[in-house]
Amino acid sequence: MAYDLVIRGGRVVDGSGLPSYVADVGVKDGKVVEVGKLKDGAAKTIDAGGLAVSPGFVDHHTHLDAQMLWDPYGTCEPQHGVTSVVMGNCALSLAPVRSGIEDALVKSFVRVEAIPRSALELGVKWNWHSYGEYLDNFEGKVGINVGGLVGHIAVRHHAMGEEAVERKATGAEVQKMRGLVLEAMEGGALGMSTNRNDRHMREDGKPVASRLADDEEFFALCDVLADRNAGVIETILGRNKIEHFKWYHELAKRTQRPILWQSLQHRWAEPNLWREQLAAVEPIFKAGYQAYGLSHTVPLVRHFALKECQIFDEFPTWKNLMFLPVEVRKQAFADADTRKKLQAEINDPRPTNFHKRWDIPKVEKVVKPENQKYVGKTIAELGAMRNQAPLDAFLDLALEENLETIFWNANNGGDWDAMGEILRSPYVLIGTSDAGAHVLFGADFGYGTILLGLWVRERQVMTLEQAIYKLTFHPASIFGLQGRGLLRPGYAADMAIFDPKTVHSEEPEWANDFPGGTKRMVQRSIGMHYTIVNGTVINDHGRMTGDLPGQVIRGPLYRQHKAAA
Repeated sequence: MAYDLVIRGGRVVDGSGLPSYVADVGVKDGKVVEVGKLKDGAAKTIDAGGLAVSPGFVDHHTHLDAQMLWDPYGTCEPQHGVTSVVMGNCALSLAPVRSGIEDALVKSFVRVEAIPRSALELGVKWNWHSYGEYLDNFEGKVGINVGGLVGHIAVRHHAMGEEAVERKATGAEVQKMRGLVLEAMEGGALGMSTNRNDRHMREDGKPVASRLADDEEFFALCDVLADRNAGVIETILGRNKIEHFKWYHELAKRTQRPILWQSLQHRWAEPNLWREQLAAVEPIFKAGYQAYGLSHTVPLVRHFALKECQIFDEFPTWKNLMFLPVEVRKQAFADADTRKKLQAEINDPRPTNFHKRWDIPKVEKVVKPENQKYVGKTIAELGAMRNQAPLDAFLDLALEENLETIFWNANNGGDWDAMGEILRSPYVLIGTSDAGAHVLFGADFGYGTILLGLWVRERQVMTLEQAIYKLTFHPASIFGLQGRGLLRPGYAADMAIFDPKTVHSEEPEWANDFPGGTKRMVQRSIGMHYTIVNGTVINDHGRMTGDLPGQVIRGPLYRQHKAAA
């Protein structure tokens, strides 16, 4: 037969942004070989009449570094049309690593990305040292395509040991780090990532190692990418400030590499900041450099209990309490003087990521039947129902239920008009799923299906063609994923086949499928019929087929290094 797979009669949305059209798609040896009216037969045929056929989505901001080691699909990524993922964001990667310092990396993943320690200890075998050896673990063992960034935290720990979280680096240590970054790039890294978010700390309360790096160190590492004209640079500087854009501009001009910064979203605490950010980043692009802001397609929701909570980490007293043993923490929450300190920190007028409003967070799930009447109520409403100040009502309800009450909160994304303008901006890279992270607090796998359902079909802020471009060719181009992101002959046969009339994501739900039966949140989709990776169907109406056609996506320095060898 002429083809391994033919998809017949679908509406091809090819990722370029050009108007869609009805056509058949022929696949052979993992690649698209022909698009149009095809007459020859195939070993397998999919009837896509009434459905859209697009390139597979690229989830460029994940923390699947550990999960992909035990979950070859990175579920629930394929259920939402994702065929390629990028790991190693926010300075967090599991390589390079030398024997004896593995737990330093675990400490950062446990606290920053809220991945249960038990899952990491059971699921990560540490059978590598270099970044290239880490990527080797996935060869022939994954259902989706995987690539990654080398994380500044791992590089720093490798060069400095535990002193990486204590001091700035010496000149010799910076040179050693430069060598590690080059080795990672030659091993296949797609770039590097750093993290200066002052809220990000390790499990032991110490700052993550990259926060101790000064500009001289970081720019010296980025020069490795600039000197070899390869890779992206992903950053997170903490609470967004307009003064950061001078730094982004300097970095983009110095390296001439794509800079990715976090994040550009509507925020309740600073409702006009997004406009200022768009105005501040425009001159960088007009000067001829790239500095893309990352954005989400929905409010960034966190589900939390006061047994497991990070949303108050900006406030010293709140943060310190969350590191105390639970019984001691409960005593502190009940103490009147401590409550005064907690309220004073909320009342502080200085800007924070937390919105400091009690009319947004709400009660999501209660333990005791008599408290069912509070479910769905905001903390402000809870206080009114109990004749208490909101803070007192919040803490007392949690204490009554042994700190197991589940609350809902979103600091951003609630202004739909603002979000529509942000998503349309050419300076915005859509997708901060954080897949693989925050597994006890939320699940945001469905940012792509939400874009297609909420923003294209329901709110009509962009066309289907524009949205698919934002999910496919746009990130593939920025990250240099050669041969992916378009549905054209010669490109990898990574495809999403979905119903534009119904596609959307479902609400997150609980699963116990991490190593050792560890609990996490998952998110399923609606209307995503098939996900195809390198010509093989891996998702058939939400069911994983068991095939593992995924490939390791390695950057250009790997290809050059391999060719030279």
